[in-house]
Amino acid sequence: MSRYLILVGVLFLYFYNLGLNQVWQPNEAFYADASKNMLKTGDFLTPVFNGEVRLNKPPLTYWLTALSFYLFGLNEFALRFFQALLGLGTGAITYLLARRLSGERGALYSFLALTLSFQFIANSRYTSPEVLLCFFTSLSLYLWLLSYQKGSHLLLLLALSSSALAVLTKGPVGFLMPAGVIFIYLLLTDRRELLSPKYYLGTLYVALAGGWWFIYQYIVNREAFLDIFLKENIRRIYALQRDPFYFYALDINVSFLPFSFIFYLALLWALRKNRRELLFPIVWFFTVFVAFSLVKMKIPVYIMPAFPAMAVITGSFLSSGEWRKALIPSSLFLTLLMVVALWVGALLLGFNPIFLVVSTLIAIFPLLKRDLSLAPAFAGFGLLLYLSGALLPRVEEYRTYREIGKTVKELDPKGELPTYELGAFHHNLPFYADRRIIRNRLPSQIEPPAVVLLKKGLMECKPIRRWKLYKGSESRFFKFLRDIKRNRNFYDFELCILGRGS
Repeated sequence: MSRYLILVGVLFLYFYNLGLNQVWQPNEAFYADASKNMLKTGDFLTPVFNGEVRLNKPPLTYWLTALSFYLFGLNEFALRFFQALLGLGTGAITYLLARRLSGERGALYSFLALTLSFQFIANSRYTSPEVLLCFFTSLSLYLWLLSYQKGSHLLLLLALSSSALAVLTKGPVGFLMPAGVIFIYLLLTDRRELLSPKYYLGTLYVALAGGWWFIYQYIVNREAFLDIFLKENIRRIYALQRDPFYFYALDINVSFLPFSFIFYLALLWALRKNRRELLFPIVWFFTVFVAFSLVKMKIPVYIMPAFPAMAVITGSFLSSGEWRKALIPSSLFLTLLMVVALWVGALLLGFNPIFLVVSTLIAIFPLLKRDLSLAPAFAGFGLLLYLSGALLPRVEEYRTYREIGKTVKELDPKGELPTYELGAFHHNLPFYADRRIIRNRLPSQIEPPAVVLLKKGLMECKPIRRWKLYKGSESRFFKFLRDIKRNRNFYDFELCILGRGS
């Protein structure tokens, strides 16, 4: 009963307060503004952010966001709707794969391990290509496995089509990742299958179905597109940044909470017990993990497409009931860690007694029921509930972008005046002000009449409104929370109109 209760809770958690927070900056703002521009202009092929062509990522994330804006209006819930939906969709794929490999109980544990992992749910409530890539690559791999086991060409075609959508989400990695997993799996289990012409025809199909947008942009924006394409897909491998090889081995301990330590235990169990039914998710995990560990530039979300495989391995281990002497202290430690994090967050960043009591009771519920296999899931749920119900509303007190945008539109409703920001650039203002914000200018370069948002002290003007604005990246969320607590990186900004009676 408790397993199904938390299952319903996960569905609630993904959509609870989904539209509460204003557009996060800088990264989410790119998709918000460019998707809105697609609806305004009718050009769905070339993303434009703040009046500038943005070709860093293919268009599928923009398309889904624009569709959601069309269905639900220009609001934050619509911005994140498909992220949350496809996050849960990835959980459903994980559930189906785990049920096929380890049964119903293992499937439920696997669903919870994925959907409650901190990195995954954070990205499912935040617009970026990461969850979409994870969904389409997972769907491609799951459909391929079914097609291989059943000998179905239709399922193979659907798997290839899903891979093509992954390419339209984040580039060639959307094909190379699942193709690499399948190649290594067949190399270990059925080498003769690798000679089948269908895979080579399938590669051509994905290249055409997923690559047409890249060909179009090469024709239309040749030099700009080539430079960005090489930077995003090639130079990241060897040139842009150098992080240690073991980066992801350490990062998983945080990003896959609340099951991170148990995953390593589960992986060791699967390898030592020679659980051949788990060979496919094991190959899946190691292929993604090793490939991105070899890439010089490392970002935590890069290995998120391995999370479904990690969840299946974890869920199978938990459902097996084995190695309880190792599982019990791990579950107790993770539960304690989540509860401590919950109370520290409450005491330091935003105390809400009702949410704190409810979240704590949820976190310790399995301990009262003596079901330690579910303890990390409930503890993680309690922490995430407090975060979304108490801390995120508190954070909004320090984010006034919607109010600034509304004020700019009231001052210049037709958008006739150029609008500048001096001293910083807040990436979500083009979305809220519904106009291009001119940046990277000196005060002497402003041409009145103009609307100007500027850091206090940069130039003399008669301010209409004042706000305190954050100058760091809100994408680094825990640093943002620390800065809120310490009142650091917040500066006074003034909104003025120059050259119109001023």
